Amino acid sequence: MKKSLCFRGSAAKRAGRTPMADWCVFCDIGRRAPASTAVLLYSDDKVVAFQDINPSAFRHYLVIPVEHIPTVKNLQRTNEDHQLVSHMVKVGKDLLSRDAPKSEEHRFGFHQPPFNSIDHLHLHCLALPFIPSWRQVKYTPLGPLGGFIDAEKTSSEMLYFMSSS
Repeated sequence: MKKSLCFRGSAAKRAGRTPMADWCVFCDIGRRAPASTAVLLYSDDKVVAFQDINPSAFRHYLVIPVEHIPTVKNLQRTNEDHQLVSHMVKVGKDLLSRDAPKSEEHRFGFHQPPFNSIDHLHLHCLALPFIPSWRQVKYTPLGPLGGFIDAEKTSSEMLYFMSSS
């Protein structure tokens, strides 16, 4: 049976968090399933990292939580989720520092629905320049429309809301 890529549809109806979803290709990567061909650049008990299969920049990695969280909209303003996002960003920064030390500009962020392609939270870690340059459009914030949101801003906002509650 072919795995779903977690596109909106029947998989999206299962919007709750689960340890892992058997219908999600990113969950297969996270659980290191034998069918997964992704080469892991990093793994621990919370996240795994691997190269994007369709890179948009000089270096383009994805960091995903092992737990199935559908999208950035499913993150809660909790210490646990703040720590998860902070850890994802740190892993991405460490990988780009190691693999693209001369890159002067990095971008870290999430696509918000409906701009996300896969319904499993994934952090884009990009060492610029964009290749080809027109791909930068996919990784630009669209203000009130959402689109691509900065991961460090997301983490800071979570921390702010947690401290003001």
